[in-house]
Amino acid sequence: MSISRFYKVSIAAAEKDEDRILDCLQRFGRLHIIPRDGQKTATEEPGPALSGQDKQTREAILYLHQAPDPNRPLSRWPVHHRDKPMRQRVQELVTRVLNNRDQLREVNDTIDGLKERIRLLRPWGDFTLPPDTCVEHFRLWFYLLPVNKRSALDELTLPWQIAGRSMRHYYLILISPDEPDKNILPVEREHLGSRSLQTLEEALEMREAEREDLESERQRLSRFRSLLQQQLRAANDEAMRQYVKTQTEKQQTLMTLQGWLPAADTAALQALADEEGFAFVAQPPAPEDNPPTLLQPAKGFRPGAMLAGIYQLPGYRSWDPSVHLYLSFALFFAMILSDAGYSLILLALLFVFRKKLAANKNIRDLLFTLFSTATVWGVLAGGYLGFDINAIDQAPEILKQLNIIHLNHYNAMMTISVLVGISHIVIAQLSLLANRRHKTSEWFIRAGWLAVIAGGVCFWQSLAPVYWASLLIAGALAVVSGSTMAALQQAANAATLSGKLMSAAKGVLALTGASGLFGDILSYMRLFALGLASASLGLTFNSLAEQALNASPGIGVVFAALIFLLGHSVNLGLAIMSATVHGLRLNFIEFYNWGEPGEGYAYTPFCHQAYAPTERREQ
Repeated sequence: MSISRFYKVSIAAAEKDEDRILDCLQRFGRLHIIPRDGQKTATEEPGPALSGQDKQTREAILYLHQAPDPNRPLSRWPVHHRDKPMRQRVQELVTRVLNNRDQLREVNDTIDGLKERIRLLRPWGDFTLPPDTCVEHFRLWFYLLPVNKRSALDELTLPWQIAGRSMRHYYLILISPDEPDKNILPVEREHLGSRSLQTLEEALEMREAEREDLESERQRLSRFRSLLQQQLRAANDEAMRQYVKTQTEKQQTLMTLQGWLPAADTAALQALADEEGFAFVAQPPAPEDNPPTLLQPAKGFRPGAMLAGIYQLPGYRSWDPSVHLYLSFALFFAMILSDAGYSLILLALLFVFRKKLAANKNIRDLLFTLFSTATVWGVLAGGYLGFDINAIDQAPEILKQLNIIHLNHYNAMMTISVLVGISHIVIAQLSLLANRRHKTSEWFIRAGWLAVIAGGVCFWQSLAPVYWASLLIAGALAVVSGSTMAALQQAANAATLSGKLMSAAKGVLALTGASGLFGDILSYMRLFALGLASASLGLTFNSLAEQALNASPGIGVVFAALIFLLGHSVNLGLAIMSATVHGLRLNFIEFYNWGEPGEGYAYTPFCHQAYAPTERREQ
């Protein structure tokens, strides 16, 4: 586990060869460009905005990818498309796709409106309103009057008629040349429109047929999604290349460019330079430089690098927390879930959907580790869908023997949670110490906090005062000494005496972190609390299901099954959310707070998103 080392590379080539050299570097794909303005990176986002066509292409691709039943994607353009320039064929296709999208949206909105009108009109029956000339310009006004408000009809002065009745409403019609006053009845009138039920149903049928045609066209167009994606990537590549071109320096007949290169790739860059005819100088980063961060954990711990990127990448000169995050997150997830039945269900679902996760191996491996660890912890805790293994007479004896963790032993579980928290923070301190071992002040600070933690443990376990008092005093002195040394080093650059004194006072103020330290350790008790809550809720649902079964042996089976399935589904969902949120929180808040990995930015090399030489020749 380590953070990849970088060299600062300065490239020089003939100005006339700029385009060729940039194309070679983009195909090389390992150089992180340093912008001329001194910002962190030029390659996190393309400098120039994509063209209007490229933005439309992105919208078309998203629309086709969301097609319900997409066709098999084409690997090359059909013959009848190849007589047109690439730009033209893409534009025509994108226009067709977006027109289909807009028409389908319009049709869906119309269908929704028609269905709502039909829903309102159906209770009144199928009728056609007479023309105004036939009724001397009198009009019909429709109301749904609640049955319990029948007395409101006694005060009406307008002609009225009850056309029908349901369990809750009267279907009331008023006759008036103008719209009645809003307060004439205690309900608002119904807006049924002028079209009959038959007319609306015919219009709905036609619109649904139109929607089917549009959906069929969308399905046919979906075969072009990969080709459009390829062209969009090519456009992004071109945009990036043009942007990097603006980051070069021109000096007489020379072009120069700077970037960060992983130390392991210097030989490959040298081979490329010899082949393409440019020169470069690679040197280690200066103290004022800020290279990007590239995490390179061991092969089996690569999902940890993904976890580190979720919250905050460590700084280049810091240490790699990815392995610690990976292992501790798995443990915390397991402690909160605390049920082997739930974890086995999750493992089964992972197996069923393994093909859908094949494209993202890191997520698949992370989920497998989480669920496997949760299964092991669940077996040790003896929890199986809310049932205690020892309460099941027919359970295998080996499972009962493996039940060595008991959630109902509150003191023991709280002790385990606190010890896990202490170990987690101690690991953070040791990792930080190993990273800053060359700084004497860091030795004092980290050793001091470790002594304070040890003193707190001795006090917690009620050992003799000579132990915990000595450790606490020694630790406090070490923290103050180390922090004072660090502050004085910083104060050397202070211009005023007051600045120097304020900096020196920081050493004493460092002890205020002791309350935060013990508070953070106590935060790990949530592991026990949430695990116990999940187990208790599962037990509650089992008890309710049993009561339903015993209350009515016949229909009670159905109610018991519903309570069991729905209850445990809800509990499993809550447990997953709790385990994920709090498992990550303890890593990203408590662990990061005491490990101080710093904040870096991602290594984003200047490279091709897609390289399609055949399509380039067609342009």
